[in-house]
Amino acid sequence: MGKYPVQFGKATLKKEEKLALRSEFDYVRNSGKDFAGRLMLVVVAECPENSRRISRFGVICGKRFSGSSVVRNRARRLLRESFRLIKTKVRSCHVLFIGRRALLGRSLQETQKEMIYLFKKAGLWIEE
Repeated sequence: MGKYPVQFGKATLKKEEKLALRSEFDYVRNSGKDFAGRLMLVVVAECPENSRRISRFGVICGKRFSGSSVVRNRARRLLRESFRLIKTKVRSCHVLFIGRRALLGRSLQETQKEMIYLFKKAGLWIEE
């Protein structure tokens, strides 16, 4: 596939592409399917009937992940950036990324590689 990080298409994140409400996070957690990797857990749920068919995502890195807010926010930024670069190659769905401690100190390249692997495992990756 080439070197990482890779970018497919236009890579901007709009406000409506982010899961914001607790009810949205609960919907994905309760009705979604989990796919585990070394660095993260990805929970994937179908888009609800009343939503537009756009991919929406959320990131969770709680206090159990790390006691330091600086470290947690770095992990969140890393997951968001990885998804931003590849989101055009992912089928429409709601995605929740849950960071694992192994994510600490990892590069964008490693994170993106694992994210692509998990999307392929979930059957959401669009091949050309």
